[in-house]
Amino acid sequence: MSSSSKARMKLAAELVSKGATMLAEPCPNDGGIQVRYRGKVYCAVHDDLSSITMASAVSYDSVVARLREVLLSRLNETTAALEAENDPAKQDQLVSLAAKYFELLQRLPQK
Repeated sequence: MSSSSKARMKLAAELVSKGATMLAEPCPNDGGIQVRYRGKVYCAVHDDLSSITMASAVSYDSVVARLREVLLSRLNETTAALEAENDPAKQDQLVSLAAKYFELLQRLPQK
């Protein structure tokens, strides 16, 4: 294995350690190892993984916006589950969870 191949494998492993998933299927273009990271599929052979593995600058506003999206999504899912639930104990758990999501949303700074 060449040093270039080793370096690419190391970058792929680094992505996996950051939450990427190594795919079972090889790249259809060149047979390289593929990883899925943040919804995109990358090939260890022809994609530049070094730019992906570098820490990106994160702003407070972008984190708050993403958290707001996640909380709204979870609140929506919990509300739908509550609507379909007939067991009072499970309803109580869902109401408690929805209340926590709602409280967190209210604590976030407004746009």
